[in-house]
Amino acid sequence: MSQLKINRRGWLAWFLQKRRRERLPAILLASDGHGHLTWTYNFIPPSDNSQPGVPYDSINIYFSSDGVTWGSSPFDGWDLAAGNRDCSGVAGYFRICICDWNGNDVPPYSNAVHSDGL
Repeated sequence: MSQLKINRRGWLAWFLQKRRRERLPAILLASDGHGHLTWTYNFIPPSDNSQPGVPYDSINIYFSSDGVTWGSSPFDGWDLAAGNRDCSGVAGYFRICICDWNGNDVPPYSNAVHSDGL
């Protein structure tokens, strides 16, 4: 039986990309297709000087009809730790971002997900 040839460059590129993605802070947003949103994040939310050591615990949920232009936040100040939100009944795209105590966005933004509005 012949030995499989290992593509070392391809493996190294895959490994380095995987390691880079694991180190970047990210919010992963998922939807069931009908507006029931769930999210996870791989970092500790930041805090500011007004309440040192107390991380931000709210998110802004953004809506877009085309997935390119993002308007104002229809659901401000939703609880980050909840991990889910029912936004059914609105057709379009959603993304989320952590917000500070004043409601200002603290990047990174999540990926965009689609809802059919049912």
